[in-house]
Order: sequence, then structure tokens, then C-alpha cells
Amino acid sequence: MNRTKEEIVQEPPSPLMGTLAIMGFAAEHNLREVAEALGKRDLGGLSRVEEKNAKQSRLRIEIEEQIVAEMSQPAVGTRERRKLVLVSQIALMFERMGARTVEISSLCAQIIREPRPSRVTEIKKLIEHALYITDRAVTGLIEDDESMVKIAIEQKRAATDLNARINRELGSWIESGGDASGRADLLCRIVCKAHGIVEEAGQLAQDVFIFLERPEL
Repeated sequence: MNRTKEEIVQEPPSPLMGTLAIMGFAAEHNLREVAEALGKRDLGGLSRVEEKNAKQSRLRIEIEEQIVAEMSQPAVGTRERRKLVLVSQIALMFERMGARTVEISSLCAQIIREPRPSRVTEIKKLIEHALYITDRAVTGLIEDDESMVKIAIEQKRAATDLNARINRELGSWIESGGDASGRADLLCRIVCKAHGIVEEAGQLAQDVFIFLERPEL
């Protein structure tokens, strides 16, 4: 069927959202590479994690400066101010995600160097849950898409269940003592940091959902 094509002009992202997108992509990509390196037992995949994370603090400062500038505009209404507060919260979350990624990377390197294999498939999946929740929550805010945020909230429940299963299994390893106990301790520390990302992203999803559901506030 022939259709008249209308030219669609898309507005470019604001400088603030552009900087946030850069920060978010860097944080998520770095953590995703760590998860993949853990799954493949690839030390090389962890080699530049800290270097790649180095710019995150500077980007967050840029975002905060842009937020202050936008807040000072007299035309900015209450809803826009609420959104700017959420953007600030997201930038801080991405900075903390970066710091946790560096810590997770160091722990993963110790696991990979261990000659005896460790069961890391579910831990890799937990990290992937953290990435997915973060991405859906932030995308929901940027695009005003409540369905995206609902997906993040549902994924948070799945991640919480997975975290509980992993911790039960690792707990039994620790109780068994010996070499398995030492490996379990390292894995527990990775799980704890990954779950910290899950919890923070899950709370963000709840905050964004309230923002989108109740625009009158």
C-alpha cells in the first residue's frame, strides 16, 4: 500500500540527557564486560575496567552543574524539577555502579585465577539482572514510558529471588569448610555488590514509577 511519507523531525537530546546517556552507557558497558569475563574465565576482559571507570566522577560533576543551571531557570516547573532530582539520583547511581564494578572486577580476577572451577553462571545472571533493571528504569524516565519502569520492577523481583537462591547455595559451601569455603566467600562478596546495584536500581524504578504515575505532584 502506498503511503505519503511525512518527514519526522526528532529533537536532539538536551545536553543534560546527552551527558547522562554517555555516563550510563559507560557504566553499563563496563559492568557487562565484567560479567562476560567472569562467565568465560577471561582475565583479559578485566584488564581495563578501572581505566574505563575513571571518567565517571567527572561526568557526574558535569551533570550536577547542568542540573543547577536548569533549576535556576524561572520557567522550570514543579514536574521538571522533580525530573531533574531523579536525573541527579541516576547520575549518583551510575557513579556508585562504576565503583562497584571495579570492586567486582577485582574479585572476579581472584576467582578466575583459582585453578578449581567455580559455579558462576547464576552470579553472571544476577549481574545481568542488575544491568537490565538499571537500563529499563532510566529509559522509562527519559522516554516517559511507564511500561519500561514496570518491566524493571518485575525484573527486580526476579533478581531478589535469584539472589536468595545463590546465597543459600553459597551458605552450604561455607558450612562445608575447606577450599570450597574460601571460594564461596569470594563469590559471596561478588553477589553482595551485584545485589547492591539491583537494590539501588530497583528503588530508582519505584521512584520513577511514582513520578510517571502521579504527574500532578
